[in-house]
Order: sequence, then C-alpha cells, then structure tokens
Amino acid sequence: MVTSGATSFDERLGRVLVESGFITASQLEQARDLSQERGLSLLETAITQGFVTRETVVTVLSFQLKIPVTDLRYAEVDPEAVQLVPEEFALQHNVLPLGFDSDGSLRVATLLPNNFEASAALGSMTGRQIKFVFALGGDLKELTERTYADAQIPTVGRPIPAPEAATERTTSVTVVEPEEARGGLLGELRRASAVDVVETMTLQAVKRRVSDVHLRPTPDSGKVLFRLDGTLQEVAVLPITLHENVVSRIKVLAQMDISETRRPQDGSFNMEFGERSVDFRVSTTGTAWGELMVIRVLDREGGLMGLENLGLATTQLQIWRRLLALPYGLLLVSGPTGSGKTTTLYASVMELVRDRGNIMTVEDPIEFRIDDLNQIQVNRQAGIDFASGLRSIMRLDPDVILIGEIRDEETAKTAVDAALTGHLVLASIHSHDATSALVRLLDLGSEPFLVATAVAGVLAQRLIRVVDVQCRVADELSATESLMYEQEMQESAEDQKFWVGQGCNYCTGSGYSGRTGVFEVQAIGEETRKLIATGANSQQLHEQAAVDGTVSLRHAGLMLAKEGKTTVREVLTKVYTLE
Repeated sequence: MVTSGATSFDERLGRVLVESGFITASQLEQARDLSQERGLSLLETAITQGFVTRETVVTVLSFQLKIPVTDLRYAEVDPEAVQLVPEEFALQHNVLPLGFDSDGSLRVATLLPNNFEASAALGSMTGRQIKFVFALGGDLKELTERTYADAQIPTVGRPIPAPEAATERTTSVTVVEPEEARGGLLGELRRASAVDVVETMTLQAVKRRVSDVHLRPTPDSGKVLFRLDGTLQEVAVLPITLHENVVSRIKVLAQMDISETRRPQDGSFNMEFGERSVDFRVSTTGTAWGELMVIRVLDREGGLMGLENLGLATTQLQIWRRLLALPYGLLLVSGPTGSGKTTTLYASVMELVRDRGNIMTVEDPIEFRIDDLNQIQVNRQAGIDFASGLRSIMRLDPDVILIGEIRDEETAKTAVDAALTGHLVLASIHSHDATSALVRLLDLGSEPFLVATAVAGVLAQRLIRVVDVQCRVADELSATESLMYEQEMQESAEDQKFWVGQGCNYCTGSGYSGRTGVFEVQAIGEETRKLIATGANSQQLHEQAAVDGTVSLRHAGLMLAKEGKTTVREVLTKVYTLE
C-alpha cells in the first residue's frame, strides 16, 4: 500500500508533469483513481497506463527536481547494506537499503525522497550518511519483503566441508559468496544448525509460495531446491553432514524412522508462522548418494481458492457452475500430476457447502482439512483405499462425494454407481484432455452405457506461468511458434502483439511471476453420450466436442498468449496436446 507521504510526493510530481505538458490533467485524474483502486503509486499507474513514459519521468526527476532515480527491477542490492537496517523499520518507512557509494554513504531506495525523519533515523541507526534515490519500476514494499526473506537463508555457493565432530544442533557452515546466485537470493547465513536451517527454509518456502522443497544429496554436498511456479530453482548448497542432519531433523518432526535411510517413507508435520498454520507433507527415499527428501508445502491460506480465481474463462466458469448445480452425476477433473486438479476440486466443493448438506471426501492425502467437509484419509495399512472408502461413504447418507483420484477398476465402477444412484460425485483422473478422461474411464473397465449415463461433464486443466508485468517486453515468435499459433487460431501471428518477461528482481530473473490455469470444460451432450455408449474412439469423441463448441486446452492457452498473459512457448511446452 502507498503511504500518505509518498502519495503527496506523487501528487507534486504529477503537477510538475502536467505543468510541463507531458501529461494532461484528465490523464492525471484517471491515474489517481486507478492508483487508489489498485493500491499502487500514482506515478507507476500513470506509466503502466501509457500516459507518460518511464524515460520522461526519469528526466523530470533527475533534471528538473534534482532527484536521483533507481529502477527497482534491475537494481543491485548489497546484502551487507540490508543487514544494517532492521526489516521492521524498512517496511514501516517503505525504504530499501541498496548499497554503498564510494564515499561510504548508504544508498536507500524510497518513494519519499524528502522524508527527513526517516533519513535522520537511518543515519543514527547505521552511523552513515544517507542518500535517498527515488524508486521506479515496481512495488517497493514487495521487493523489500522479498529481499529480507532471501537474506535469511544461505546463498547458492560452492559446497563447504562440514567441520569435524559436528552434531545435529551444532553443525556449522560458512557459505561462500557465489559467482552467480541462480536462485536470486541476496543474503547469506554464516553459521547455521540443522534446526535453524529447517526453520528458515520452511519460513522462506511459505513466504515465496513455494509448492515443493527438494533436499537432494550429491557425492559431497546436499542441494536445497524450491519449486516455484512449477520450476525447480537451486537456492542453497549444504555440506553433506548438514544435509543429513537437516533430513533427520525433518524426519523427527514428521514422526518418521530416522534410522531407516533406504526404504521410502512418508510423513507430515505442521508449523505455525504467527497466526498462519501450514502443513508439510514429507516423502523420502534412498538414492545412490544418500537420502532424497521432497517436502510438499500445503498452505491453506495460499492454496484454497475460489472458482473465480482459478483462471476459468467466463463461459467456462458458467458451464462448470451449471454442472455443479446438478442433483447427481459424475464430474471429472483431469490432467497430469501437478496440474492443479486438487485445487479445482476443493474450489468446486466449497461452492456446494452451504446448500448440499453432507459432503464427504476420500483423499490420499488430505491436503487441506476443512471444517465443513467430512474427510476420509486413505490408509492402506488399515485396509482403507479409495474403493473401500467410497463404499463406506455410500452407507453414510452423502449428498456430494469427492474422490481424490480414480486410479483402478473398482474405484471407477463404484464412482459410476454412486453417480447413477442419485449422488453428485466429483473426482480427479489422470488424462491428457477432457476426451481422454472419458476414454480412461472406459479403459478402467466401466461399461460404456453406464459411463454414457453417469458422466455429466469433464474439466481438463494445466498450469502455466504468467509473464511478469514488471519486466515484460514485446516478443518475437520463432517460425515454429508462429506456425503453431496460426494453425490453431486461424489468424496471422504477425498481426498480434506478444509479450515475454526479460527477467528482473521481482521474478528472480525468470521473466514469469505466478501461474494461472488453462482449462477445457466439456458438458456431455446427447450426441457424445451416444458415441460413448457405442464404443466410439477418442478421435470421434474429440470431433463431437468441437462440434458442441468445447474450447480445447491449446486454444485456451494460445488465447492467454494473445492477451499477453503468457508466452506462446510456455503454451507449447505446458499445454499443447496432439489432436
């Protein structure tokens, strides 16, 4: 949020721009309204709306107002400068220490260059002269939060041998300054125990909305990797002894057998971060170089979303909500592992909680515990699998049933039977697209005429990365990308404008920031039911879906590229399916 002092400075600069003829009074008023609506600075809003160029603003600031400017997107931040100023102070006053000038003064980014109170406090705190520079090119608060988060865990570096006679609680590591910080981390942790590493690593994973943390052994070290926006990023290298102690510490938290290092194990634990409670699901297995551990971060606050926030197009959302309103039938959510199926299932059943009474689920594992749902955890050692859990649910008077995954013949047949006996059943299934989900259900042994009657709709999905608006520039498609686009969209790629992120501080150099869903929603019509009942093949079902107006996954993905939300190459990599 923009502070009032920064707002007044924005207003002053806005008046200078109007008086200089760079923007009109009407444009300034529009930018003012939008900035209040979006919580951004007046200046950044005027730039993003195209009312004034960034170069013009720099000129006015530098030459007319005599204020130095820094572009936050590409500013280099010195970890030693960050360590001089407490995070609480930086966030409270909306400042970010950047580095040191040749005369030893501390260079600080701000939205309020004439904030003499903050300047005096910083000078007293650091013992240095303070030089403010005006922050352009992004959200200063966001970058400050990211910088201080990154400064708390080890930077990427060469492996450092563990000290002799190290123990779990006293293992020490000195991190060498990296030649290239691939994870974009800014700080370094000079000495750390396994307990410290676990606490800091999990905190930063939650702050950065990481989906998985990998602890990967190598011959002489252990690597820490974060899966962010679907892509693994190496963020730290630990001595092999510290890696082993960190793995043991997490196994203790997850109530796993620390003496067993070769056999696969699963566990879970919970941690509190202020008022925020986060679950972590742990899986380990032995490898040639030691024990590999993957930790899934299950953040209820960040993981549970409403249907309107998933990325469904307006028409698709209307179709899916119409299907959810049916009194009975089987609704399938399909896609590969990691495509967001569980998120869509939870978002769907949460819309039904108020009106549909007894909603029961059988899951492996229960990713989010929700008070209004009756959730059953698969436990094969206790004889509870998807099929047996589903059979037990049928005796408990359910109105809506959620099945974590249909993966075998018995579960498939029981799900179909439940839909045919008056229940609304939602389930995930692994398949390439909506049509493939129907074929997959038939392959699992369900009778075609029963599937034709039971299935009401299918939603297929993928997750793709979103272009970072802070550093996006016009993109030139390759010959292959242009050809694929034109074949699918039936229009010239040269007539469209595409975008790509060139990488900056806000996206840790990736060019992408966050992910969104790409969807294919098919309501099963009468013609499709006839085809299913008569054993039609996948191609026939696909052709009928197109006749019925179903928008394919690849068409939906390329529409997002056309709108500037993602890149064509991202669609070709993550979404493109053979038809």
